[in-house]
Amino acid sequence: MVPEPSSPRPDSTGAPGPASDSAQGADTASPADTASSTVTAPADGSASADSADTADGRKEPPQSWDDLKPWKGVAAPTDKFLLFAIFAVPAFYLGMMPFRPFLIANQPILLEFLTGAKTAIVGAAAYARVGEFPLWLVLVAGFVGMTKFDWLFWLAGRRWGDGILNIFTSTDRQRRQVEKFRRMPPWLLFLLVVISRVPGIPGTLVWLVAGWSGMRLWVFLIADFLACLILTVGVALLGYSLGQAAVDVIQTIDRYALWISLGLVVLIAVWSGAKANKQAKDAQA
Repeated sequence: MVPEPSSPRPDSTGAPGPASDSAQGADTASPADTASSTVTAPADGSASADSADTADGRKEPPQSWDDLKPWKGVAAPTDKFLLFAIFAVPAFYLGMMPFRPFLIANQPILLEFLTGAKTAIVGAAAYARVGEFPLWLVLVAGFVGMTKFDWLFWLAGRRWGDGILNIFTSTDRQRRQVEKFRRMPPWLLFLLVVISRVPGIPGTLVWLVAGWSGMRLWVFLIADFLACLILTVGVALLGYSLGQAAVDVIQTIDRYALWISLGLVVLIAVWSGAKANKQAKDAQA
């Protein structure tokens, strides 16, 4: 059972609620108009991890665990589990990247279940066209793979409000985006969740804001399921129409899977090192 926040929340029933309560984020982060004008969102007893703003409007990096944690006071077991899960999800997807070339050629259905990746759905649907799998299994695997973790971000937004949004918004642009999401009426926020998987829309931020705004879980799940179903069907139809041509490409990838995986490992290592170096320079600045 999803814990209800202790502080007053806007009423969201499936229908739209007050405009000031809406906002969610996904592929990009949720920004406020400026770091200094961020609106404090209601959270259920767990407060926001507000870090001080610098004179030029940038957020100072967290100086301690108290600055980083999204709750105030002593953490409940639910808080610890949820925070671990929120950071484990992107780490899991990142860790799966080197294995994708092997899995897409040999176990595309399994890759769909694990990651919900659009490339895996295309590959599995192409195999379905040549009789390797039933198409319904391709659709079910892709749908489950896409939806399985989204509710965690809704719950984090619901439970911690600004505390988790501050962690996921590191730039002024992201904070401005979040502020726009917050101001949306509930019906528009619902539609934003439906299209949250469209490239260019920060899905994670949208889901966080949906929880923060008070959107009920069943309403969020309806919107999220619609988004994943539409995308899964569309991508699967593309792969099914390609058929043998897509299978030939996948088999070519399989022949070079080892080198592709090694290349991905190197790219991930370089990217992680560059990101850590940038964060260190920002902290010094």
